[in-house]
Amino acid sequence: MINIPTSILCRLGARSAISRSFGTSVVTKSEAKTPIQKFGWEYLKKQRDMKRPIAPHLTIYQPQLTWMLSGFHRISGCVMAGTLLVGGLGFAVLPLDFTTFVEYIRGWNLPCAVTAVFKYIIAFPIIFHTLNGIRFLGFDLAKGVDNIGQVYKSGWLVFGVSAVIALAIVINSCQNKSKAVKTA
Repeated sequence: MINIPTSILCRLGARSAISRSFGTSVVTKSEAKTPIQKFGWEYLKKQRDMKRPIAPHLTIYQPQLTWMLSGFHRISGCVMAGTLLVGGLGFAVLPLDFTTFVEYIRGWNLPCAVTAVFKYIIAFPIIFHTLNGIRFLGFDLAKGVDNIGQVYKSGWLVFGVSAVIALAIVINSCQNKSKAVKTA
């Protein structure tokens, strides 16, 4: 008679022997590569040995006004959207409103030069994004894109007008602040 524990041991031993033989003959998915995967892997190793980055970086391109203004337009839009989202949620959650916040900042009695810098940092992206958006709408209507010289002129115009308008806003607010201090 066959003992039950012996039969269990035989079955387990047979299973482990079978699994061991299959385990060594089966190619794992990480080892099985198509020819294009082998080429790609070898290419990446060669690039890494030459100390090259995996993907091209902005530093290899010569800065041009066209892509710099386009990038700043996207960045300014994202920053403004994030600021509105965080500010809106913040004022919804916090026990104060915008006017209370502004009065709190005014209570610090910062000099006009300090507030002017912050006002310019806030005003310039808003004005630039607006004017450059109008410029891009013109591009969508195929106005001014047929000549690269016109594209550069409109880019410099948007950048310069944005800087001048932002500066005018800051100067006007500082003059209004000094008038308010004199009358008080």
